[in-house]
Amino acid sequence: MSSIPTLPARRRRAHALVLSSGIAALTLGALLPAAALAQDASVAPVAEEPQQTASESLTDDIVVNGRRQRTALNEEQQAIATIDIVTTGDVAIHSQTSIADLAKMLPGVSVSRDQGRNQSATGEAQFVTIRGFDTSYNAYTLDGLRLPQTSGNNRAISLNLFSPFAIGGIVTDKTPGAAKDADSIAGIVDLRTPTAFDFNQSFTRARVLGQVAGLALDREQEAFGGAIGLDAARRFGSDHQFGVYVAAYLEERGNAAESTAVQNDYKPTRANSGNSRANPNALTADGVQWNFYNNKIKRYGATGAFDFRSDPVDLYARVNYATYLNTNTMNQTGLRNELTRGQTNPNGGSYNAAGVYTPLGINPASYFRTEDIEQELFSAQVGAKAHWEGFTAALEGAYADGRFDQPTRIEAAFRGIAYNGTATNTGAATEGVNVDLSNPKSPRPILSNGAIAYVASLDRPTQLYVQRGYDYLSETKKTLKGSIGWDSQSFVKVEVGGLYEDSDRSGRSLAPDQTRYRFLTPLQNGTVQGPSINQYLGYVLKDFLDYYPARPIKVLSRAQLDAQVRDYVPLIPVSQTTLNQGLSSGNETRKALYGTATLTFGNLEVMPGVRYEDNGFRARYYLSDVNGARFVNAGRDYDHIDPSLLAAWKPNGNLTVRGAVRSSYARPAFDLLAGPTRISEPASDGTVTITQPNPDLKPVQAWSYDAGVDYQMGVGRYVQLAAYYKDLSNFIVSTASRSGSETVGKTTFIRPINGGGGTAKGVEASGRFTVGDMVDSSFLSNFGVGGNVTYQKTEATYIIPVNGARTTRSSTLPQAPDLIYNAEVFYAGGGFRTNLWYNYIGKFLAAVQDSQPDIYVQPVGELNFGAAYEVTDNLKIGVSARNLLDQHTYWATVGKGETYISNDRNGGYLKTGRVFQFSLTMKM
Repeated sequence: MSSIPTLPARRRRAHALVLSSGIAALTLGALLPAAALAQDASVAPVAEEPQQTASESLTDDIVVNGRRQRTALNEEQQAIATIDIVTTGDVAIHSQTSIADLAKMLPGVSVSRDQGRNQSATGEAQFVTIRGFDTSYNAYTLDGLRLPQTSGNNRAISLNLFSPFAIGGIVTDKTPGAAKDADSIAGIVDLRTPTAFDFNQSFTRARVLGQVAGLALDREQEAFGGAIGLDAARRFGSDHQFGVYVAAYLEERGNAAESTAVQNDYKPTRANSGNSRANPNALTADGVQWNFYNNKIKRYGATGAFDFRSDPVDLYARVNYATYLNTNTMNQTGLRNELTRGQTNPNGGSYNAAGVYTPLGINPASYFRTEDIEQELFSAQVGAKAHWEGFTAALEGAYADGRFDQPTRIEAAFRGIAYNGTATNTGAATEGVNVDLSNPKSPRPILSNGAIAYVASLDRPTQLYVQRGYDYLSETKKTLKGSIGWDSQSFVKVEVGGLYEDSDRSGRSLAPDQTRYRFLTPLQNGTVQGPSINQYLGYVLKDFLDYYPARPIKVLSRAQLDAQVRDYVPLIPVSQTTLNQGLSSGNETRKALYGTATLTFGNLEVMPGVRYEDNGFRARYYLSDVNGARFVNAGRDYDHIDPSLLAAWKPNGNLTVRGAVRSSYARPAFDLLAGPTRISEPASDGTVTITQPNPDLKPVQAWSYDAGVDYQMGVGRYVQLAAYYKDLSNFIVSTASRSGSETVGKTTFIRPINGGGGTAKGVEASGRFTVGDMVDSSFLSNFGVGGNVTYQKTEATYIIPVNGARTTRSSTLPQAPDLIYNAEVFYAGGGFRTNLWYNYIGKFLAAVQDSQPDIYVQPVGELNFGAAYEVTDNLKIGVSARNLLDQHTYWATVGKGETYISNDRNGGYLKTGRVFQFSLTMKM
């Protein structure tokens, strides 16, 4: 089915978030030329606009009272579904070159990152989710095509490979009906590429920008970057029925980030008081660390669209190619609580005679890790839609190929003899790392002068090991879908359709631990003496956050570490069994049939529908359990029937009342069903943890109830209110440290399980106000304010069987903030426009843990500024700044409160600084 629909306008709703600063929204109708809207005689006519010039056609969506805005509001009045759209291509006024960061402008949209791969350090968001639900509860499409899923442990799509140079808009559908994918509990996020029919005239455009990252510049790291985007549209033919749009882009930039965290999980302050979860207000930190990150990001790609539109038939073709590369390095300094050879603990354990946690030994440590990422996507779609005398028929075929690759994951550690407080640094220890948590964003060790002198030397310790691993996952997806429909032009419209989707997956991984080359140190035998930090080329930072650590941070030469990997890692043999553990392959199919009917009773429009989806998967992967280690074949089939009912009542030209009830589900992530086995290194007591998939997982099920009121008060002025309720069952907490476990001897098997349910209830409001024609002033009429807010309460029941079943109630759903809002002040007039935009995402649950308190991400806000000026009809300049207040990018805590900062793998407290941008847009 065409990504440029030709349904009657009253059956399409675009819930416009049109802000003059370039947050301007498009509607589905706004993407169509006036001729296409006029094809259906039942469409209420829109006031005819004067013909646009080429310049206007490229910028009219960002003018305070522009024609696209008026078209959007008119379309909104005629629609039944709930769709929010934001345009993304205005780089003149936005410093965000990440699609996910631009999506934050939409009502109820929040973002998240893969913290385990250091992605918070890029300063960019990675995943987008509607109303804060877990990313696996969203469906992600590109021009209506489901994208390959290359995130193994969930079905989220990493949006950081898409660029606003090639994506024209982001669409969130919060109440998809039966004609759309049912595995979309939260809704559908669709990325739209432009077509030649989006513009009234042909054009060629070049957009060039330069960026500088403030934090990287302050730390004397690579801080500069830039991008160039070229696009062109041409309409031709006797009736301009042919259209071609092409675009290409390249972006490269550098940035830096810094974070602090505690070293290990928290320990109960008092002995014999239970585990840390039982002592949420009486915990003691175990070590502390500081991290510095460098990122070199590159995006490039191209898109093309061909369209033919006529009265009897529409034809189209879409091709997209996108690549995202991130060379990511982390340099870490830490102080670990541990004793080494020749040192003893006079307490006989971690607790002193008074029963207070008192670790001894201060081991200065350094650590280096790379998290290089390569993502690639290719997609192609061809389709046709025929229409005659009220009948329609549509058919589309598509192919998409996605890849997520971490070709080089290098780790290097530097640890040696700990400082124990004695003159000889041997025998009974007297000192350890006591951590002051009085500043929740900056844990600080309390050290004696002797300890400070010892840990400050980068001549010790020497390198302990170097190792290298990799991850690779690819998916190819083939899709065929079609529909037929009939419109009586008066009372009823019916449509039936179907879909067939076939996906092939292949993955391989090798944990870096499996290739560890150990150097000669006082703690271990080896044949080569490892170098110290001082013996590496590199740069010692002069400043860091608000507190420079007692042990300096050195940004090491990556070239030397790459040379070590080449020289030493091949010396470590890796068995075939170990290689097999990371292999997996599989096939997944989805088949769907649906039927909808749209009934019109005066001012009331009702659309009942039902959708049936059948899913099946077959996979081969390596399994280790009590029966041994071997390749196994697994498979399962399951189906789902999802009815829906959407309604809209329009008593007059200003008021619209909408409601929706629908059933939906979420498919378990592929790796949870049939992913690779992961085996941990043996602990000091010999215990081993084996993480396995569970092919018997059930899909999450949900019922959603939505209601909303839209009231239009004239050009540029509206208010919209909504309420929603969702009831979920069988949900899977993929972020849990343990979903279900079984212990056999010294081996613990961890498997995901179904269990528990949850609810979410929320309210949402958005609005926009411009002075407009309320005052007789050309200057004041161009001022305005706008924004949106989503507030919700969620509850969940978790079943985490560790030493018996434990159910946790009245907790929050994973990834669901309690509050999300945007607020903006803007001006546009006389060729000049500017905006000041603030985004806020409230606290949310990040991970459910068993013996530790759960991990939460604290609220984060970002203030952005932009200004643009049209020097001529063909030249526009822009300046913008992101994160003007230099607020943190990520802040994770153990427990809901701010008292206990998390350990580094959960993020800790991280800042990426400000970003400044200058741009030129040239039109021809």
